[in-house]
Amino acid sequence: MTLLLDGQKVNGKSLKVTANLRIESGDLSGQTSSTESAHKGFKPKALTVSLLIPYRDHLHLVDIMRLAEATAAGGQLKTYRVVNDTAQAFGVRQVIFSDTLTAREDDSLSAWRVQFTLTEKLSNPERVETRRPDNTVQQQAGTGDSVAAPPAEPDASELNSFERILKRVDDYVGPAQ
Repeated sequence: MTLLLDGQKVNGKSLKVTANLRIESGDLSGQTSSTESAHKGFKPKALTVSLLIPYRDHLHLVDIMRLAEATAAGGQLKTYRVVNDTAQAFGVRQVIFSDTLTAREDDSLSAWRVQFTLTEKLSNPERVETRRPDNTVQQQAGTGDSVAAPPAEPDASELNSFERILKRVDDYVGPAQ
């Protein structure tokens, strides 16, 4: 199995890629024994990569660290184009490093056991969601006067000549409190 990130091969032995898709749902049963749930959407897919890097090939671990710590303009994590059979089967095209990257010494071999997670960036559900038109919220108004806010002052254009004179006198005497 091969794993390429922006065309750079991730080197190591016993490379294993595990794909994961989280489907969020919420329990609607309340205090009953109902099995009803609400679909809350698909979360980004994740690829968990594990491999073995012999001590003599320590530069392979350095390369993985460099990939994980790379940033794009603005300090954001770098997005990589991924090439892997498991990623392709799950429809994952772009990924970023997420969660943790661990390298622990193997108990019996002179090697590190390396594990890291790549999370999908710009997933298909995310693209569909951005293309979907926004739900327009209709402004609702009740009948009658508002209780919470004081009545707004009418524009000078709405006042007749006598009301305009009274407004000037009122403004001259003092501001309303």
